[in-house]
Formats: sequence, C-alpha cells, structure tokens
Amino acid sequence: MIMNACIFSVGTELLMGSIVNTNTKYLSERLNELGINVLYHVSVGDNPKRLKEELDYYLSKVDLIITTGGLGPTQDDLTKEVISEYFGMELVTNESILEEIVEIFKSMNRNMTENNKKQALVPKGGKALRNRMGTAPGIFIEKNGKNVILLPGPPHEMKNLFEDHVFDILKSKDDKIISSMYIKVFGVGESKVEDMLKDLIDKQTCPTIATYAKMGEVEVRITAGGKNERENNILLEAMKDEIVSRLGKSIYSFTGESIQEAVGRMLIEKNISVSFAESCTGGLLSALITDVSGISKVFDRGVVTYSNESKMSELGVKKDTLDRYGAVSEETAIEMAKGLYDTTGSDICISVTGIAGPDGGSEQKPVGLVYIGVCYLGNCYAEKFNFRGNRSRIRNSSALNGFNLIRKTIDK
Repeated sequence: MIMNACIFSVGTELLMGSIVNTNTKYLSERLNELGINVLYHVSVGDNPKRLKEELDYYLSKVDLIITTGGLGPTQDDLTKEVISEYFGMELVTNESILEEIVEIFKSMNRNMTENNKKQALVPKGGKALRNRMGTAPGIFIEKNGKNVILLPGPPHEMKNLFEDHVFDILKSKDDKIISSMYIKVFGVGESKVEDMLKDLIDKQTCPTIATYAKMGEVEVRITAGGKNERENNILLEAMKDEIVSRLGKSIYSFTGESIQEAVGRMLIEKNISVSFAESCTGGLLSALITDVSGISKVFDRGVVTYSNESKMSELGVKKDTLDRYGAVSEETAIEMAKGLYDTTGSDICISVTGIAGPDGGSEQKPVGLVYIGVCYLGNCYAEKFNFRGNRSRIRNSSALNGFNLIRKTIDK
C-alpha cells in the first residue's frame, strides 16, 4: 500500500522566521526514498487549539503524520500532550527513559530540574524511540489506522532518530523494496526537461519520474518499487536509457554529485590541468574546485583579477581591448583566458568577467551580464550569459556555468 504523509513543523519560532526549517527538506527526501508520498507541509505555532485543528484536518487526508518540535521540557513544548489528548491516550512515565535522562545530566555535572522529567512521559500504548543525541525521545503511535511519529526539533537529534528507528518502522509497513536513481542535468530548465519527458511522466506507473529544479540544474529522480533490488534495477536501467536518449549531453551525473565534483573527477581521470582567472566571481570557482578530493593533481592556480590594472599586468589583457570593449566583454574574457593559458601552461583555462550588481549595470550592459572565456589546448572562445537574481546568485550561476563549460569542452 502506498502511504501518503504530512510533515508538521511545530514551533512559533518557525512562523516568526527566527530559524530555517531544514527538517522538512530532510524528511521529505527520506520519505520519498521509501516510496511514501509527502502531500503536505504544515507549520504551526505552540498553540494547542490550532495544533488539534490541523491534526484533525490532515489525519482525514493522510496515513502518516510526522511532527518535529515541541518535545522539550518547557511549558510551551506541547506536541506530545496535545497529540496524546487527541487520541485519548494517557501519558505515563517511561522509567527507562527517565533513568537515561538522569544519567545524561549526571555525566554533564548539571542538576536536573523537575521539568525535565516531563520528557520521559510517553502516551500509554505508544512506543518510545530512544534518542542517543538528546534527552527527548521520539514517539511512535499507531491508532485508528493512522501512524503518527513525534520527533524532536533540533536537526541532529531528529535525523539520528529517523535513521535509528523511523526508517525501519516505515519500511516494515510495505513489503516492496524501494530503489531510486538520480540523473543530474545542467543548462536545461526544469520546464524544458519536463516537456522532453512529458509522455513518460504522463503514463508513469512503475518506475515513477520526478523533476526538481536547483540552481542552474535539474535533478531527475526515477523510483521503482518491486519485490527485490534486481527487479528494480532492470526497471530503472530501462528508464534511464530512455531518458539519456532524450537529454543526451546535458546530463552530467548519475551519482548525485555536484557539477564541480563531476568536473573535478573528469579532470583527474583525464589528467587535464586547469587554472582560473576570476573577476566578478572573486575566487569562487577556485574555492569550489578545491572542495574536490584529489584535485591537487590537476588544479594549478586561481587568480583574482578584479581591476583593469590587474587584468593587464597579471593576464596581459591589452589596454586597447579594455578601452574599446570594456572589462565585461567577449574580447576581454578571451584575452583573460588566453593570457592565463600562456602564463601557466595549464591544459584548460577559464576566465570570468561580469556585472554581479546590484550597481554597475547599464542599458547596454545590464546587471547579470557575464562572459566566460575558455582556452583549451590553445583554442580560445567565450560565451555570453545573462543571469538573474541578486549578487550572490549571479556569482554562483557564473561559477557553476564555468564548470559546465569545462565539462562540455573536455567531453567532446
């Protein structure tokens, strides 16, 4: 049976924007891997009445609710109390959990206040899920054909409880084995990818296809649910082959790696040395590539040439080129890449020059205009981009597209 789920994020601080809700993203990803459809995300403050109303509404629509937050020792931590009352379940002290809480405080040489005993209360008939990262246990309730799982709010506690207990609980609800494959695409928008796969998506049964837009790229997830992994792999590979035949060279990974990781791996495997000359990105390409393990084998250097003077002195860009075409131009990008190539002898050199904003744009050269130059084995060219967004987004888009140009150039 395919389960439908809703994730409840409990806490007034979420509604006030005081913290970023990363729990929902994590839980949605893990539930989808289990073949559970997440239909709703709900954020609700520390208010018993509203929490009961939301429970009543969503339990009529889904089989599973997972809550995060509201399991602490203070008076505004009410998730457990409200849900126990909703199901008519008495809260009783779990002596084993209480002993663990006492020991945790002893190990920290801290006095345990009386209100901490509240965390050892568990609905009678529910199952306490031991929390090895904190004092608030998780709770699993199965009643009236519904499943409710209560998890603490701190992300490291929530994740550990999910991996230690919740994954196996939910997996036992279905005898199917769920397998997924991820195809990462760069340079093609989500709407275009979806259009290219529309007939497959429209008639999908098993495996299923879903697309997710991220910065500069799209992730296509294929999921199969069968009797065993072998059966799933046959279905996944057949669908993968069909998708590859349609998306072709825009695909850069089947392993979930980032574009810089994929490019770094390609450079290492092909033993192609690389250097960067960066203006508007200010060293971002260099920072991202050095996150790749083993990249020292091929990464020579990155230089930040922000001013016109540095472009001339470090890279040999001609003053006439800057005067005639400007720092943000195809001509300057090519001379930057060629100058770095001549200086370093790297197999491939990438240059980036653009207007990241919010100031500095004009009608002829708007904010977001970026030129990326490439010089590979002496052959040089540049591509023009018009990115949208704030300064950070334009710089990130520039860096990621720089990596994609490397990929396209060396993968011919």
